[in-house]
Amino acid sequence: MFQINKLSRISLTALTALTLASSAHAATSDFVGTWTNTNAATRGITRLILTPNGDGTLNVQVFGKCQPTDCDWGKAGVLTYGTSVSDTDHWLGSAVYPKGFSNTMLVMNLFPNKTLSVQSLTQFVDKSGRQNYASREVFRR
Repeated sequence: MFQINKLSRISLTALTALTLASSAHAATSDFVGTWTNTNAATRGITRLILTPNGDGTLNVQVFGKCQPTDCDWGKAGVLTYGTSVSDTDHWLGSAVYPKGFSNTMLVMNLFPNKTLSVQSLTQFVDKSGRQNYASREVFRR
């Protein structure tokens, strides 16, 4: 089970406040496509491919920086969010990747300037003592 510690809850609360203040409304289909990191030198996520499932939901396939080719994290389901229970616009999405030794939650925020901001929250669950960490990166289609 993905558990969020106190610092992560504070970070997630701050991220939510930021996204509520600066996001535009969008259709779920606006997420669809191949998104490339604007930082070519990233050591994190290099590319995301968001695809429709045909039932109004989305999948995301994530690629991370590895040598000689990027690592494929596989596909995960995406939950999308609006500003209320009756809102049909979707501008925020989340996905969780359980990797065995860690869990990574992605929070994807679609902006009106056609960028996708992705916050990655990684929690180590293997009792290794490694520090949980967060990063934020920007992507363009």
